Amino acid sequence: MNEETILSFLKRHGLEATPGQTIFAEKLPSKRNWFKKLFGMNKSKPYCINFSEHELVLMPLNSKNNSLKEGVYNQIPLSEIKKISFEQPAADNELNIEYKNKQQSVEHYLIPQEYAASPWHSRNLMHLMEQFGTT
Repeated sequence: MNEETILSFLKRHGLEATPGQTIFAEKLPSKRNWFKKLFGMNKSKPYCINFSEHELVLMPLNSKNNSLKEGVYNQIPLSEIKKISFEQPAADNELNIEYKNKQQSVEHYLIPQEYAASPWHSRNLMHLMEQFGTT
């Protein structure tokens, strides 16, 4: 999937669509559900994440063909987010989103290297890492 497809999806739904602000990631299962992960019931879920000026938009991807699900997205106002940061382990990068609401756990997203193979995705990822910082 190319960036123009994602920007078109955002525009169709009345969302801010700025080039250079979108990446692919896989939401990692929470640690509370470790037993489900052990039995293969709780797998990582692929997402397209758009970082706009006032909100974060999570768009789930169809896991069979990595296409956007029309009309399905979640908007999270940046005012509800305490911290966004990227980790740079040896192989894959990780995105962490910490919410101001202490009852909501930190969400972890893995950014596999296969996504970084796309030039536009790699460029966007580097830009967002500079913007939000790395740990």
